[in-house]
Amino acid sequence: MESIKERFTLPKEERLCSRKALEELFEGSNKSIMAYPIRVVFQKTEETGTRIMVSVSKRFFKRAVKRNRIKRQLREAYRLNKHILKPTTGGLNIAFLWVSNDLIPTQKVMERMQNLLTKINESVTDTPPSV
Repeated sequence: MESIKERFTLPKEERLCSRKALEELFEGSNKSIMAYPIRVVFQKTEETGTRIMVSVSKRFFKRAVKRNRIKRQLREAYRLNKHILKPTTGGLNIAFLWVSNDLIPTQKVMERMQNLLTKINESVTDTPPSV
């Protein structure tokens, strides 16, 4: 049985950084869900495990301090709520994109993240893996 400390981590293996995987994720046919101010693009894969990426556009926030704050909020919200995603056969690649030019309190980000992860879980259980 894994400890609580192990469950609420976000190790390097759970980060999506492969250029090839990112290109596959963003090429047209993958699912997208929106819970303002977060948009999620996800893809079911043959690999095991869930990998994520977080992106905040410079178009919305010119200052890196604000972009980094939002990225920290998104990663923290995912880290604390990733247990909502049920293990599936294969894996998931997920991109969290910030689509607002407003700063949002962390509690609201947490609520939106919970909603999105629930929707992803429902959607993934219905569709077969894409190749």
